[in-house]
Formats: sequence, C-alpha cells, structure tokens
Amino acid sequence: MSRQHLPNRRPAATVRTTWQTEGGTHTIHLTAGYDLDGNLREVFYADGQKTGAGLRDVVQDACVLISLLLQHGVPRDQIAKSMSSQTLYGSTVPTTIIGTIAGALGKLDALNPDPE
Repeated sequence: MSRQHLPNRRPAATVRTTWQTEGGTHTIHLTAGYDLDGNLREVFYADGQKTGAGLRDVVQDACVLISLLLQHGVPRDQIAKSMSSQTLYGSTVPTTIIGTIAGALGKLDALNPDPE
C-alpha cells in the first residue's frame, strides 16, 4: 500500500481528549488534517503537556505513527480497535495515551470542517 501525500493547504479541526489513569487525568488537544476529499489523514499534538515532559514526546510520536497508518489507508476504527484497554473505575478505557489518541480519531473525523 503506498502512502497518500497531502496538499500543503488542507482543512483541519482540533479536539480536546483525556486519558484516565489511576494517577489522574491527562488532557491533550489534537488537531486533525483532512485530504481534499474530506478523509481524516493525519493527527497532530496541539497542546496539553508541559515542554520537556516525557508524555508530550510520546504523544507527538504516537501522532506521527497514527498519521502514517492513516496515510497508508488503515481505517481509523481498525487502529482504535487494535489498541489495548482496561477496566478502570467500572469503565473500559484505553490502557495508554496512544489508545486514547486512536480513540479520539472518531471525534476528529466527526469534526471535519469540509465533509464530502
């Protein structure tokens, strides 16, 4: 499968999401980029963690990897379904921040500012 290259200027939308852990709640903002047909093709870390924080680096790297999967045609729901989850306080939640980002893809797809 070849990678779909995106135009320099494209629609984008930003969403806030949270990762719930036993140690607390981590809030991050993600920005999605769409191709000219309105398909979600990339996700970027927008804000939420302090500069120099290890979690910020993990979020940025996860966004790059998820974007590459999207650009190679992997469906967003398949990415999210492949991530691990756990039961925390009676709810099923992603085990990692990477799973949280993958789960937020549905919210980002729904925010498409320029749908087909």
